[in-house]
Amino acid sequence: MKKITKSALAAIPLLMSSSFASAVLVDSELSLVIDVSGSVSTSEYNLMMDGYANAFRDPVVQNNILTNGTNGAIAVNAIFFASSAFTTSLDSYTLLNSVASINAFADTLDNFGRPGSGGTTISTGMNKSLSTLTGNNGFESTNLIMDVSGDGTSSISSTQAARNAAAAAGVTVNGITIGSQGINTFYNNNVITNDGFSLHANNFNDFAEGVKQKLRIETQTNPVPVPATLALLGLGLFSMVAIRRNRKES
Repeated sequence: MKKITKSALAAIPLLMSSSFASAVLVDSELSLVIDVSGSVSTSEYNLMMDGYANAFRDPVVQNNILTNGTNGAIAVNAIFFASSAFTTSLDSYTLLNSVASINAFADTLDNFGRPGSGGTTISTGMNKSLSTLTGNNGFESTNLIMDVSGDGTSSISSTQAARNAAAAAGVTVNGITIGSQGINTFYNNNVITNDGFSLHANNFNDFAEGVKQKLRIETQTNPVPVPATLALLGLGLFSMVAIRRNRKES
């Protein structure tokens, strides 16, 4: 459940007249956090967005969204980051509650122009994502997921701070990395929350399959245990690493 601040508590008598009262109940709120830094070429950006789009078109993902939960719906947005987080029309959440709405969102991703470029500061994307997940976004769910993708690393301290803030707010952070295995190690140590997981794609061509498998897991009501999931993903295209160890959040 989203945390309620002291100011929100003070406003409880007015709650029924607020936008919170009309929030749409969904099975999960999913925020895609996408690296568009300079190390991602135009063709690689297109491969990434095609991968996301085709993942939402996947029949298993669509069936999970529409049948696995209590509400038969999720809300999803996309945050783009480089040196800083960009402001785009995809900051707002979209309700996915039918095949038509899911396919329409996939088409939007497929045709979405790159918002910019720059250096790599993962925390900026994570922090903006967190504000959209925990803020008044028009939807309500007890399952908040931040899904970070990228092909680079950034400041350990700021990244860990963003991860810890997400964990404190009850947000699960998962990741998918591209390229060097060292990037996945960085995500495992600094980006992913204890209840999250990561996938690693060797290159941008493999990214599409990784994202599809990732969304299949994230849209399950009761995700397959990590070791079994690892066996399912043993296609040689990418690897999955569980982050379910007892890591002290600092």
